[in-house]
Amino acid sequence: MAEVVGRIRQANYVPKRWLAISLVLLAIFAIFPFVAGTFQTNLMAKLLLFGTLGVSLDLVWGFTGILSFAHGVFFTLGGYAMAYYLKLNLSATANNYGGTLPDFMVWNGLKELPWFIAPLQYFPVAVIAMVVLPAGFAYLIGSFIFRSKVSGVYITVITLAISSALTTFFVSQQAYTGGTNGITDVSKLILFGATVPPMGIYFIILTFAALVMAGSWWLTQSNFGLILRSIKENEQRISYLGYDVANFKIFIWTLSAGIAGIAGGLFVPLNNFISPVYLGVAFGTQIVIWVAVGGRGTLFGPIIAAILLGQIQNSVDRVTQDWQLIVGVILVLVVLFLPDGLMSLLPKKFLSKKSNQLERTE
Repeated sequence: MAEVVGRIRQANYVPKRWLAISLVLLAIFAIFPFVAGTFQTNLMAKLLLFGTLGVSLDLVWGFTGILSFAHGVFFTLGGYAMAYYLKLNLSATANNYGGTLPDFMVWNGLKELPWFIAPLQYFPVAVIAMVVLPAGFAYLIGSFIFRSKVSGVYITVITLAISSALTTFFVSQQAYTGGTNGITDVSKLILFGATVPPMGIYFIILTFAALVMAGSWWLTQSNFGLILRSIKENEQRISYLGYDVANFKIFIWTLSAGIAGIAGGLFVPLNNFISPVYLGVAFGTQIVIWVAVGGRGTLFGPIIAAILLGQIQNSVDRVTQDWQLIVGVILVLVVLFLPDGLMSLLPKKFLSKKSNQLERTE
């Protein structure tokens, strides 16, 4: 893994156009909650989280060529870690049964808090868990997949199987996970002794999204990013040059899972629940759609697509429940006429990239 970390050096490339555009967009998002209503502010916060989740998938699919349907799993694992903390810190008076044990555990006959859940009643543990749980799980399955030299469509099939299996498992463990309903009616997020208002959660999410975008851009424009793109183009050639391809795949896979986990953790105080539905193939497919529609390997694309499709869904929901049909039509049109996604509509001078040719740095 030392070889991988050693390759994370910034290339001599300063994206001045993108820096200016990013600052303008950041200013717009910062002003947005002051001119929009509460509903639109909460919706935008959720779409920013989903867009950031799409960016995490873009790192492994758009740049490394690994199509995964398991990023909903990483998102949900992080969400459950934070949901347990908020549920366990719900006051006894606010609890349906007037006690400290979560209601879904009481319904299923538990008399005391399970030992593996008890540490999550402490905020530092919950914050660490929402990163370590998804990242650790990703590292384990990634080590198995990539060390075994599984590639192509077989990786996709494995991620589909993981998503389906964990959905079934979480639903079946109702006493510990809340079953189909998940964990609901959680407490408000409290930081430094003060309850965080919806506006505060919005800005926490905006800051997280901005940091992920900046970090992802820096990473993909470094020598490490050149290696990732080269793995996507010709994995065997990179292996012949002496690089341990599996290490690079495991690293970016684990990193993207950690980002997805944080997104899931922030989703809970925003929407006050988490459920196994986000483990499912349907949600994993949605993430893939955001990346495909926005444009693979663009970073900005998934966020734009998540916001655009989310707003379309919100508008169509007022007229019909068949919003999936509208999204499906958009996806077909993009695949047919914009195979490189919505970002390909921008002038090419804005999309100019450093050459993908791998240059070994001594």
